[in-house]
Amino acid sequence: MHQLFACAIGLAGVACAQTAAPSPKIALVNMQDAIVGTTDGRNAEKQLEEEFAPRKAKLDEQEKEIADLQAQLDKGDLNDEAKEKLGQDIDHKTLLFNLANENADGDLRTAQKKVLHLLAPKMIACITQYAKLKSYAMVFDIGDSDVPKLYPNAVDITQEVIAEYEKKNKH
Repeated sequence: MHQLFACAIGLAGVACAQTAAPSPKIALVNMQDAIVGTTDGRNAEKQLEEEFAPRKAKLDEQEKEIADLQAQLDKGDLNDEAKEKLGQDIDHKTLLFNLANENADGDLRTAQKKVLHLLAPKMIACITQYAKLKSYAMVFDIGDSDVPKLYPNAVDITQEVIAEYEKKNKH
C-alpha cells in the first residue's frame, strides 16, 4: 500500500512539473541611479550642487580652521593656560561646525527628496510602460536591497529605462 501511495505522489509530482507554467520574467531597476542617470536628474543634481556650494565652502573653511587650531595645540609649545583656552575654543568651534553640518545635511536631504518627488512619478510611469512592453511580471527596486541575491535570473533594466525615459522626454 505504501509503495502504491508513494508511486502516486511521484507521478503527480512529475505531472505537475511537466504542466508548470514558465517562471515569470523579473526585472530589477535601481530607481535612484535611473533618476540621476537622466538629463532631468543630472540637471537637478547640478542645481542642488550650485545651491549648496556656498554652504559647503563655508563648512570646509570652518573645518580647516578647526584643523589649524588642533595642529597648533598639538605642537605643545603653549603654556597650560593657553592650552586650556585653545582646547575650549576648538571644542566650541567643533560644536558649531557639527551643528551647521547637520543642518546642511538635513537641508540637502530635504531638497533631494523634493527633486525625487518631482521626478519619481515620471520614472515610475516609464518603468511601468517598459515592463509591460517587455512582458516583465515584476520589477524590483534594488537601490538598497538584497533582491538580486533572491532572484539571480532577474534582468537589470536600469540602463534601458534611462534610455526610454530620455526618448519619452526628448532629451
